[in-house]
Amino acid sequence: MPSKPFTVLLVEDELADAALFQDMLAEVGSDITVHHVENGQEALDFLTRAGGYGDTPRPDLVVLDLNMPVLGGHEFLAQVKGLAPVRSIPVLVLSTSDHPEDVHRSYDGQASGYVVKPGTYGEYTRVLEVVQAYWRGVMRLPTLGEVALGRG
Repeated sequence: MPSKPFTVLLVEDELADAALFQDMLAEVGSDITVHHVENGQEALDFLTRAGGYGDTPRPDLVVLDLNMPVLGGHEFLAQVKGLAPVRSIPVLVLSTSDHPEDVHRSYDGQASGYVVKPGTYGEYTRVLEVVQAYWRGVMRLPTLGEVALGRG
């Protein structure tokens, strides 16, 4: 079990879905911090420390819903992957959509993964166990220092 704290930025406009995600993630990893924003524009502001997000931490992973107001998931991907300081942060799409066009468009937009939201609590918990084990245990993520040196 990884011992380094892990920070997730959850981009989800449905407050009930966001609360469920946070509760279930707390069950599978007690040292995971989740920051929640409600749309892609707020996520961009969080990542670039614009607006009211002056001291936000750099997340290890962004978990992104696709269908949101203001700035949707696909538009967020297009913008964030064009920003050198934050483009190396992996973005995992977590959506109710299983439509092939959404999957392909997400990967074309440089999403790091795509997961369809499970239908039951048990399935959702198992998916989050796999997600946190993969991103925390298997994957080597860039550090902020590596990004600052242009290596991320």
